[in-house]
Amino acid sequence: MRTYDAVFFDAANTLLYPYPSVGEVYAQVAARYGVTTTGAAVQGAFRQSWGEVEAAANRDPVRYGVGEPDGRRFWHTLVHATFTQLQVPEPFDAFFEELYQLFKQPEVWRLFPECLEVMRTLRQHGYIVGVISNWDSRLPDLLENMGLMAYVQHVSISGIVGWEKPHTAIFEHALKAVAVPPARALHVGDNLQADAYGAQQAGLQPLWLQRQGGTHADYPVIHDLHGVLTWLEAHGEESLAGSGA
Repeated sequence: MRTYDAVFFDAANTLLYPYPSVGEVYAQVAARYGVTTTGAAVQGAFRQSWGEVEAAANRDPVRYGVGEPDGRRFWHTLVHATFTQLQVPEPFDAFFEELYQLFKQPEVWRLFPECLEVMRTLRQHGYIVGVISNWDSRLPDLLENMGLMAYVQHVSISGIVGWEKPHTAIFEHALKAVAVPPARALHVGDNLQADAYGAQQAGLQPLWLQRQGGTHADYPVIHDLHGVLTWLEAHGEESLAGSGA
């Protein structure tokens, strides 16, 4: 008998990543609004603004990831704060709307190379596959347009559920939706606090994804999504080799 019935994945930087980068995309769109800058400059301003805006948002009961399904207010504030450090495109609201709609589209995202193969293999072997993500309501359409929903049975999104990882409530929401107890589920993600710690606290088996290498004393570490299959096989599951093509 197998030990696990479901495998859940984080989304950003686990299954997919922005391409060529958030900074490059912002800079390319800003150029159409008269702003000359570089992707590196925007990326640096974005990172600084993210920390500041997120800290301020944590005092707001309705914020990105919690009670704001579409995330617009948070992203509007963040993008404006980013370009305040450089040059604010005008008219700003038109610029922001173009960016907001663009990040719903697959052309500014890429799947990691092994993503579809691993998901296909899991489904062929009868596992339930799900996504648990701190994201907004744009995510399901993005996953559909990138071909992932052919393999995904359920998506739990913080902006809709109302709880962000690492809170146990978002994991419980996903488990209830697929009728699987926590001890029979894995969760795979790149964020130590949100994914590894959060999953463990909710009773799921975490796999911490570290594509650049690294180890951890408390959590199993994998270095790409193939590591999910290897880990399952090493822990008594049936052979998963040879069915991903």
